[in-house]
Parts: sequence; C-alpha cells; structure tokens
Amino acid sequence: MLELGCGTGRALAYLAQQGIEATGIDISPVMVKRTAETWGPLGVRFICAEVIEHLESDATTSDAIYSMFGAAWFADPARLFPLVARRLYPGGVFVFSQPPAIPGAYGPQGMYKGGFAGPAMFTYRYSYTPDAWEDFLSAAGLTDPHVRVLDAPRPSHIGTLIGTAQRR
Repeated sequence: MLELGCGTGRALAYLAQQGIEATGIDISPVMVKRTAETWGPLGVRFICAEVIEHLESDATTSDAIYSMFGAAWFADPARLFPLVARRLYPGGVFVFSQPPAIPGAYGPQGMYKGGFAGPAMFTYRYSYTPDAWEDFLSAAGLTDPHVRVLDAPRPSHIGTLIGTAQRR
C-alpha cells in the first residue's frame, strides 16, 4: 500500500496495525521525520521525496496507491497518473480525494503556502471536472475510471471529489 502525500501518516499507521505493509511519500522533511518517529515503530516506511521524481526512479509496485487530499491534488495528473499506473500490480487500485474544482476554475492554479510571514513559497494545485479527471485516468492506461463529488453533510459546504481507477 502506498500513500502519495502522507502528511501526518495516521492513515498508514492504521493500515499497518491491520497487518498491511504500508509506505508513505511526502515532500516535507519535517513531516517525514515526525511521522517516522511516531509511526515507524509500527513498520510503516516513510520516504521524503517529490512524488513524481520518486515514482520515476523507484520501480516498487503496490496493490493499491492512494492520495487523500495529498499529492494527487498538487501534481500534474498528465505526469502523475501514468507513473501511478506503472507502479500498480495488475488488478491494483488507485484512489484519490481532494476538494472539487471551483466552478469555472479548471487546470493548474497557483497558491502561496506557509503563510505570509517568511520567504515567498508557492505550489500548484490541479482542479478539473470529474469528466476531465476520468479522461486523465483513462489516458494513463487505467481502467474503470470513476470520479464523482460527494456532497458535504451540510448543505452549502464543500464536498469531496473522489476518483478511482484500476490497472488491468
């Protein structure tokens, strides 16, 4: 099991406690150090790397790869999804979640990170319609793509975009 953009590592820790071999990748050295200290004793492996660069250079394959409000939101899907497809075993599943696109605001969008108290740091996040996400998944060679937006429990709150696909 591989998580792209593992952040706190809590999901991986839960999986490890269920007997699942779990690895997480995150770009933040601070988070990777903290999560490795906290959850490493459970057998979880944490890697500090930029996800696309790591998947390009590491040939490890997984039964499942997922991203919960993580790297799939912050990486160009035209580059990321083919790498994910190559890192899945046949029959493996890819699942990702993130906020849905703001209507009319599609494609890569810049955003500042880390607040405004220090040097300017920025990243890009990627927002598309569910149909466009399904097209990216199909173009990557993944099958049965399904992307939808789950409504929030409260009306007028932000829902969650969830995408799934499989490698044949």
